[in-house]
Amino acid sequence: MNVLRTIRNNWKKSVFFSCIVGYGVSTISTNIQIKRYMTDLSTDVLRSSQSSGNTPLNVLVVMNPIANKKKAENLFKKYCEPILHLAGLSVEVLRTNHIGHAKTYVEELSALPDVIVVAGGDGTKSEVITGLLRRQGKSCPIAFLPLGRETQLKYKSFSLTRNNELDYVKAMSNALIPLLKNQFKYESVIKYDVLSDPTDEGNVSNLKPIFGLSKFSWGLLKDIDTMKDKYWYLGPLKHHIAAFFKSFSSSSDWDLETEYVYTPPCRGCSNCCVQKEATPSTGFFLTKLVKPQNNSNDAKQMQIRNDDCATELHGKITSNQINISLGENEDNFTVLKSEFIDSLQPGWEFIKNIPNITNRTIEPNFKLKSRTIKLYPSASTPNTLYSIDGEEYDPRPIKVTIVPNAIKVFC
Repeated sequence: MNVLRTIRNNWKKSVFFSCIVGYGVSTISTNIQIKRYMTDLSTDVLRSSQSSGNTPLNVLVVMNPIANKKKAENLFKKYCEPILHLAGLSVEVLRTNHIGHAKTYVEELSALPDVIVVAGGDGTKSEVITGLLRRQGKSCPIAFLPLGRETQLKYKSFSLTRNNELDYVKAMSNALIPLLKNQFKYESVIKYDVLSDPTDEGNVSNLKPIFGLSKFSWGLLKDIDTMKDKYWYLGPLKHHIAAFFKSFSSSSDWDLETEYVYTPPCRGCSNCCVQKEATPSTGFFLTKLVKPQNNSNDAKQMQIRNDDCATELHGKITSNQINISLGENEDNFTVLKSEFIDSLQPGWEFIKNIPNITNRTIEPNFKLKSRTIKLYPSASTPNTLYSIDGEEYDPRPIKVTIVPNAIKVFC
């Protein structure tokens, strides 16, 4: 009774200490589960590597040490690197120290490793892919580790418990299992070429192309997404505050005027189909094997000529936000999905829309699917930077193209 009376008379302190105790118990329980999971996984990998007898692979890990608020390197060393060593792989780690480091390093490598493991966010992925595809000759397969901040936020929501920590650790370590089992597929990428002269669509500048996996973003919503890091001290409210302050900016900064030229989607023909070389595969360490890719369909497509593939369609639009990403067509082949949003204006209506903005659920006013698309920003358009896989670039006329089956990814 004395205990109950004490709790009743000091209920605020009791609630506070109950939360602290609950969080502590949840943390200890989660850490025990993580340790048990990593022990079981390590045992399986070690047993499989000892029984395989295969030649060790040379693995280059491209590490962005400042990714995920400088947590990426520690997460890699704690949950991913031990798996690679237990599997008997020869591991070399490249710690990038400036923007473009990974791209230049991979592009200028005298000899590629057997596998490149990307330990970073979308920007690091884009740099590695760009470096690989700029090389002349043979490429090498890639494995991606989900160490970026956006990926972590999917698993670790704002709460008083740490139950989702185990799911995030599983996602990181399981990203290496396809590499050990040799489970892969070919992925299409997006190629970005700078056009040197808007009046001459066939004249391309001498700048090397950029390649990406995620998306192209340009406009108001991209600016808000960039601004939110200024309000890091507001935690989960930082995105909402960035959007709120943006609502008071001048309306002239909200409108992007651009001409666009696009070609219709194409399954693949003699104009655009790239035939991939078949690659036999055998398991590195585990017992499951992957059948070689069958490229007979690509060979058939190379013999077909689609006259509409090269047809260029023109348009002009004023928009608040332009997004371009990879998607699937109705006939299940890869296309460029371009979305234009022009319904946002400063004022109360924008403020009411902030939840949809932060959740990225604003519906585009105009969509189109294409194989290629060129953007020609007008001279009156505000100097708002492009974002390609999270990296910013000066706004210039560009051509965006699908490169089908460009990279081999363990997944």
